[in-house]
Amino acid sequence: MNDWVENLRTRLGDGESVPWFDPASGGVAARSLFLLEAPGQKAMGAEAELRRTGSGIISIDNDDPTARNCWMLRDEAGLPYGKSVHWNVVPWYLGTTTRIAAPGKSEIRRATPFLHEVMTLLPSVEVVVPMGRKAQAGWAIYQERYAAKVHTLPTWHPSPRVFASRPAARREILEVMQKAVRLLETT
Repeated sequence: MNDWVENLRTRLGDGESVPWFDPASGGVAARSLFLLEAPGQKAMGAEAELRRTGSGIISIDNDDPTARNCWMLRDEAGLPYGKSVHWNVVPWYLGTTTRIAAPGKSEIRRATPFLHEVMTLLPSVEVVVPMGRKAQAGWAIYQERYAAKVHTLPTWHPSPRVFASRPAARREILEVMQKAVRLLETT
């Protein structure tokens, strides 16, 4: 999968940074895909043009609150990390050196073919969890274009801001992850 990332970085050229897949995740054997909107600053490694001090990978082990929320919820739900992979609808960093940016409709549409390429690398995926409105919009465009035959379980974005503004969000995300576990156990 990281060969694909290297190839995508070359195709996109300088100025756009795509983090690596987490080698501790399920990789090509993953049966579930958790989609967020776009990489955050902590996913940008030292090789990125923005010279971030993050891990350089999309990982629930990253040192940021959203990754920590994903890790804790996945653990509570009983979903082994080896059965899942985390990625973003838009695979490149959108922000500046001082501020992260959310993807707009044009970035989401531009990224759809790249999401299709990722899905072709994941032949065992049975459950996709788009987390947050932007990820859900991107997944909907992808499904409309490519008609993926997987269970789709949309839920909230696992950011601290969502948890603070929507008290039920954490419980609802946990319930979605538990449903993903049940679906994976029955197949």
